[in-house]
Amino acid sequence: MKGVIIKMSCCCSSFCCSYSCEKEPSTFVMDRICTGWSVPEANSQDVYVSPNVKIFASGFLAYDEGNSDFVIFKFFNNNIQVGNSLTVYEGSSVGFTSNNFTRIEVTIPIGNPGNISSGQICITPRYEIDSN
Repeated sequence: MKGVIIKMSCCCSSFCCSYSCEKEPSTFVMDRICTGWSVPEANSQDVYVSPNVKIFASGFLAYDEGNSDFVIFKFFNNNIQVGNSLTVYEGSSVGFTSNNFTRIEVTIPIGNPGNISSGQICITPRYEIDSN
């Protein structure tokens, strides 16, 4: 999918104008990335990494199969965890919206490292473009 450029500014409609808007409109690029992931059991691995650019994104994380009943997804800004962990049970998925992160890590809590757990990640990141 080709990147989309979005112009965003402060919201000042009758529904949400409870603050003053002094920021110039920002320009964002929006992509959509969907891919499968596979990780050895009893291990952690990054399943999404942005190039040191903090992003705002929404999407879903799925756990399709493995010996563990669940996997754990964590969002990080470099090595600092952002928000709470997300637990996803085998055969299910969870939707998310998050910001200010640079990577997503999945942990397979139990199992034999010779076995592989797998799933899917679909993410729509929005990157701010510096207009200066």
